[in-house]
Amino acid sequence: MHVYGTYLKSERTAALLYALALFLFAFFIVVVFPSIAKIKALKDYLEMLPPFLKAFIGQEAIEFTRLEGFLAVEFFNTTWLLITGVFTCLFAGSLVAEETEKKTLEILMSTPLRRVRFVAEKFAGFMTLLAFLTAASFAGIWLGALRIHENIDAALYISVFFTGFVCMSAIGSAGLFISCLVNEQRRAAGLTLLVFFALYFFNLISALLDQYPALRYLSLFHYFDASRFFTGNAVSAADLLVLAAVFVLTFTASLVSFHRKEIYV
Repeated sequence: MHVYGTYLKSERTAALLYALALFLFAFFIVVVFPSIAKIKALKDYLEMLPPFLKAFIGQEAIEFTRLEGFLAVEFFNTTWLLITGVFTCLFAGSLVAEETEKKTLEILMSTPLRRVRFVAEKFAGFMTLLAFLTAASFAGIWLGALRIHENIDAALYISVFFTGFVCMSAIGSAGLFISCLVNEQRRAAGLTLLVFFALYFFNLISALLDQYPALRYLSLFHYFDASRFFTGNAVSAADLLVLAAVFVLTFTASLVSFHRKEIYV
């Protein structure tokens, strides 16, 4: 896979830096957890937070003095989501637009390379990098737990990370769709970031509107709520199905739009 390999090679340094940041943050936040868990007043403080802040850290936040609750609030629903989200928007939003802006797409399309294969290999490269970031995050938590002698349910954590990976893949496929429509790299990445943060804040707002509970189901990030997964000790198959469906729809839309895209060679 020439396109796949070339993409991985070109983005490996940036992906390594993102992965290292996530690994180190995950490791150190687990290592400092025992000190945080000793702060008994913290639970009362969290219960006194206004509703919008509770929505920000997780509508169904579990016991903060447990590692799962601590990580749901301080890592999964905030730091991990934002860092991987920014990575996804910047990288997926540039997949096609970058080639178009640099005029390299014209050269590629003048070869026997099929359009569907080009998009599929490019996005496969992105998903490989995203999987690498996800694995680095899990490794940080796992090694941190070993460091503090904390037993974790590895299967549960892997399933939560996998759901996060599918969620980010859905965002990435939306970014790919935008990248197929927009010919400027910065504009495509910027629009993808706008979509990401719009969905993120809509999720927060919908969590506050108790009189309209159905609104939360319109937010993509409702289907990746680590606090809810850890509370139930399982990932919802329905949530995974919704995220996978969004991914399939947006990726298919990307293939169709790129197939119809006018490219002057």
